[in-house]
Amino acid sequence: MADIHAASFDTGWSALDFSVHAARDLCLGLGTPLSSFCVIRRSPEDAEILTVATDPAARGRGQAAAVLNAATAELRRSGQRQLFLEVAEDNASARALYDRLGFQPIGRRPGYYRRADGRVAAVTYELRL
Repeated sequence: MADIHAASFDTGWSALDFSVHAARDLCLGLGTPLSSFCVIRRSPEDAEILTVATDPAARGRGQAAAVLNAATAELRRSGQRQLFLEVAEDNASARALYDRLGFQPIGRRPGYYRRADGRVAAVTYELRL
């Protein structure tokens, strides 16, 4: 997970970070070896996607959508009513995916993500389950 995450984001999470999330959060993946995954934090009524990543060599094959569809099915089964996430405003492919899956934009956090060339806003989304 750490290798895929590092290849997907400016600042990747460590293997230790993922072991902590695996112990307390919903982690779903696809592929052998792993090629796409998501990490979701749950509360009794809602949940938040903490990260979604797909190996660069496997992108464009619908794997992130498949992982997120499996996650939303699990969240519905376990009683969560809403799923939230935030994504960098300039991440057009991720935003298109979330739009296709029925997520609705609900807010914007200016200057939320730090980049080498400045800051970019985060767009927050919600999916009613």
